[in-house]
Parts: sequence; C-alpha cells; structure tokens
Amino acid sequence: MAEYHRQPSSQAAASTWCVLFIVFGLLAFAIQDAIIKGLSQTYPVLQLLTIRSAIVMFLLLILTISIGGIDLLKTRRLPVLMSRGVFAFFAFTLYYLALSKLPLAEGAAVYMTAPLFVTALSVPLLGEKVGIHRTVAVIAGFIAALMMINPGSAIFQVAAMLPLISAMLYSFIPIINRHIGRREHPLTMAVYTMLSYLLLSLVASLLVHVIRLDVNSQSVLSGLLDIWPPMDFSDVLAIFCSGALFVLGLLGLTQSYRLLPVSIVAPFEYSYLIWATVIGYVAFNEIPSLRTLIGGIVIVGCGCYIAFRDNRSPV
Repeated sequence: MAEYHRQPSSQAAASTWCVLFIVFGLLAFAIQDAIIKGLSQTYPVLQLLTIRSAIVMFLLLILTISIGGIDLLKTRRLPVLMSRGVFAFFAFTLYYLALSKLPLAEGAAVYMTAPLFVTALSVPLLGEKVGIHRTVAVIAGFIAALMMINPGSAIFQVAAMLPLISAMLYSFIPIINRHIGRREHPLTMAVYTMLSYLLLSLVASLLVHVIRLDVNSQSVLSGLLDIWPPMDFSDVLAIFCSGALFVLGLLGLTQSYRLLPVSIVAPFEYSYLIWATVIGYVAFNEIPSLRTLIGGIVIVGCGCYIAFRDNRSPV
C-alpha cells in the first residue's frame, strides 16, 4: 500500500520538473531573443544569426559527443533532418527580422500561431482528421492574429506579417518530427538541423558580401542584406550568451517532450509570451497595446483548446 502511494508522488514530481524545464527553457529563449533584438539595432540580423548558429553548433557537438559518443551522429535520415534546418533558417531569420522592427511581445504573440498552422497543415500533409472543434479554434486564432497585424490600417507595417510567415514555416518542423517519430535521438536531430541552418547562413552571408546590394535602412530587408560591420568584444560575449541560452532552451523543451505527453507540455509553451512581454517592458520599455493583449489571449486560448482536444478525441 505504501508503494502504491509513492509511485503517483514520484510521477507528480517528474511532471513538475518537466514543467519547470519547459518554462525556464522558454525563459532562456525569450532572453536570447531579447539579446538578438537589442544587437540588431547595431548589427545585421543575418550576421547575428550566423555567428549564433556557429556557437550553437559547436556547443551541440560537444554535448552530443559527450553524452552518446560519435555514434550518436550516425543517421539514415540525413536529408529529412537537414530539411528541418532549411525551415528553421527561413522561419527564424524572418522572425528576428520582425523583432528588429516590432515590439517583442507583438512579434511573439503573432508567432504563437505556429501550433495553429501545425493543426491546419496536418490535414493535407499527414492525413489527420481535425474535426469541427479544432477547425473553429484554428480559424479564431488566425482571426486574432490578423486583428493584431491589422493589414488594412494606415499604420500597418510589412514587418508585422513576418512573424505569421515565420510561424507557418516553423510549423513544418513539428510535422517532420511526427514523420520521423521516435526513430532518432533528439540531439541527433538538433545537430543536423543546426548544421543545415549554419550552412545556409554562411551561403547567404557570402552572397550578401559578394553582391553588395544598396538597401534603405528603413527597409524590412535591411537586417538581411547589409554588409557586416566589426563587432565589439562585449557584443561578441552577448551573442555567445545568446547561443548558450538557445541550447539551454532547446534542452528544456526536448526533455519535457520526451517525458510527458505533447498535450500536457504544449500549453506551457505559451509561457514564452509572458516572458517576452515582461522582458520587452524591462529591456526596451515596450508596453503591449490592447489589440496585442486581446489577440495574444485569443491565440493562447485557441492553442490550449486544440491541445486539450488532441488529448481527448480526433474531433
């Protein structure tokens, strides 16, 4: 009888740790996003992301080899794993371009539509049945996102569309994960995803310096096509910290999804929006508009409802 009582307590403790992993992992993501946003006022986004991806790649290789040895780098699904990096490159590049122009909370709120895209795309790409309840939740979430973007207004910014496009591109990564299943170690997936990301960053950076396009500083592409200036040592340390925080966040999410059902973990991903709002206020004195707050609450509610329905039924 005593053993019967200890087991649920142990499971509850494990669940608590998993929730802490993901919440603090998302805090790490939010801090590193704020670092990139701050540095993007001085340096091109592509420069920052290329350097950060090199740092992340280095740290991931050390971590992977120390945990599983060189055998952990072996895979039979290299093209599929590298394709994750292609989607990650375009998704994150667009997202950080948006953050260089938008408040952190506003960009994060629109980006939170990614789970809605996953649900919508799972129908044509995976043949899954979504049903009326989740369909309504997806539509409501997208309406809330459009309300925040406000495309018909006089103050509409093209940059406001970038988090939505980024979320759509990012949603292909979880769909690829579902296709792979549990056949690959998470660190193996992370290494090859980052390798693809780094290679694309290097190619794009080389093209920027070879072609040398003249881009208006107010253009949304200015952070992508600008020539790299030299970096101060303090800024190099900051970008190294952002890379380390990215790896910590990645490990937090990975560990949580390995130990708990997706339907339990997924709603806690929206804690990123809370962290982004707080950090945006503290670091950049950004106060979310009422439109952003309402839209963010609707998107979070729709995402949580979809996760709840996923755990109950296919409709």
